[in-house]
Amino acid sequence: MVGRITKGASIRGVLEYNAEKVRNGEASVLYGNLVLGDCEQSNTFDMRRALLSFQPYLDTRKIKDPVFHVSLNPDITDCLTDAQLTEIAREYMECMGFGDQPYYVFKHRDIDREHIHIVSVRLRDDGSIISDSNERYRTGAIMRDIEQRYGLRPAVKGQEQREFDTARRVEYGRDNLKQQMKSAVRLLAEQYRFGSITEYRTLLNLYNVDLEERKGEANGKRWNGIVYTATDERGEWVGTPIKSSALTSKGGYTFLQKQIARSDADIKSEQIKGPIRGTVARAMHRARTQDEFVRLLKTDGIDAVFRQNAAGRITGATFVDHRTKTVLNGSRLGKSYSANVFQELFKNPAADRASLLPKLTAPAPPRRQTAEQPKPQRSETAAQPRVVPPAGQPAEQPAQPAPTPPRQTEKIHTSPRGLSSQPRTAQPRGLGESLAGVAGDLLGQLAEDGPMSQDEFEALRQNLSRKRKHRKKQNIPR
Repeated sequence: MVGRITKGASIRGVLEYNAEKVRNGEASVLYGNLVLGDCEQSNTFDMRRALLSFQPYLDTRKIKDPVFHVSLNPDITDCLTDAQLTEIAREYMECMGFGDQPYYVFKHRDIDREHIHIVSVRLRDDGSIISDSNERYRTGAIMRDIEQRYGLRPAVKGQEQREFDTARRVEYGRDNLKQQMKSAVRLLAEQYRFGSITEYRTLLNLYNVDLEERKGEANGKRWNGIVYTATDERGEWVGTPIKSSALTSKGGYTFLQKQIARSDADIKSEQIKGPIRGTVARAMHRARTQDEFVRLLKTDGIDAVFRQNAAGRITGATFVDHRTKTVLNGSRLGKSYSANVFQELFKNPAADRASLLPKLTAPAPPRRQTAEQPKPQRSETAAQPRVVPPAGQPAEQPAQPAPTPPRQTEKIHTSPRGLSSQPRTAQPRGLGESLAGVAGDLLGQLAEDGPMSQDEFEALRQNLSRKRKHRKKQNIPR
């Protein structure tokens, strides 16, 4: 069981929300605690008496949001009687400190599972305030206790929000059609990223809702509006079209334009498009028919929607990724995902598939810190010891006619005798520099300059010999 709490300043707004459910046959009153009039179960709701019941508790000078509104949602597989739901509501309110407060308990059946809504106020009759400290944590603990005592299915941590904030497909003839459309439109507009009204419309069609954008001019000013309609499984309109203003503000033209602007950067980001493009490309390589392509993508959480004209030609493709909640036209993924490519791929048996299919990008192998890296360029001003060849020899040896294989720049694991394999800390260079340091630098220069001639090697040996004799004269320890 999941408990979700909201706060508010208007008790009338919260009561009107539940009263409308009762009037539409989507809810009933289960119980009223310390309220005026009948407190038993009823299919009617007296709004006037309810407001009078809460009036002494609405001093907004003491508390900004005095309204307490919570929904308790059992799992769809849990079967609870009205008496059990009422008892659970009483226990919950007592544990939360609202046992002596006026409150109403409503049972809602506007979605797949029956659940209860409880409306109360935080201000007591003596003027003190019921604390909201850790109320979500306390609600969770109470729910766990109720689950155990009533044998209910426990809520899975992390799934509460997805479970109760998931859009459901509208079904004409089931419950209140307007409420179904309102819930679907609101959630889809809030949760998904899309770059145009057309992409949003494609998303809605998956949930048996369609929209029509209307424009006009009144009193010299242009206006834009949205009208929503339920559809059947074939996409045909059913029921009466409803203006967005009469449905939900989250489905209005202004709100949708703000959502489009907010989604613009994400839709253009390769971090979002890249994984979707890769999934679509793999499905294109595997599928031989349009139906197979759609099935493959659906197993990966992506709905592929194709638009076709009367002649059956594919005129557009849109991909709805429910994992990242992103809607993308094929053209946003690249030229290889346009309508023309899918038309040739799935409608033309003689098409050259190899030329049409996008290239699959495999993850790059880890780079080795060896010969795969470019050879560093020598700097003319680098303070590196240089080996001077004997007199009479050219400064640079001509290139060998037979090129040797590229030299490996990776570190050799076996160190020369007398040289430490541990890194040395930087020391001032001069007459007292260590032999190990000189040898290390010269060996590094050797690896960089390439093979040495016999004369260069002899000069190197003499240079090291002079350094050794100098160290003995100075009595410098090794």
